[in-house]
Amino acid sequence: MSSVNNMYRKFFGFKEINESPDLEEADLLNRMTDYRGGVVYKLIDPATAQDVRNDIQQFAAKKKMHIIKTQFDDANGLGFFYFRLGEDPGKESQRIQGFISQLPEVLKFKFTTLKKSE
Repeated sequence: MSSVNNMYRKFFGFKEINESPDLEEADLLNRMTDYRGGVVYKLIDPATAQDVRNDIQQFAAKKKMHIIKTQFDDANGLGFFYFRLGEDPGKESQRIQGFISQLPEVLKFKFTTLKKSE
């Protein structure tokens, strides 16, 4: 039976997972339960800081999420947004994580709290 499986894999070009050592599993650092309203991000290029800030503010307004506090270090490409928690923080965290993670300018980000950022 294994020779049939191997023949099938060779014909269609399939490889077993352990045959691709350069394939890495995605590492999800931001767990939805970590969300308490705060998001800190680091940009690839600090010159895009204003554009990213505007994108996040427009996203928040569109999703009716209220920004309570912001803090930016444009020279180093760092930003912080603190959102008022709504009725469903889990849904909010998914929206925020989905939006920020798809921004090409963002190198990395994490959920945090207001006290940690101050």
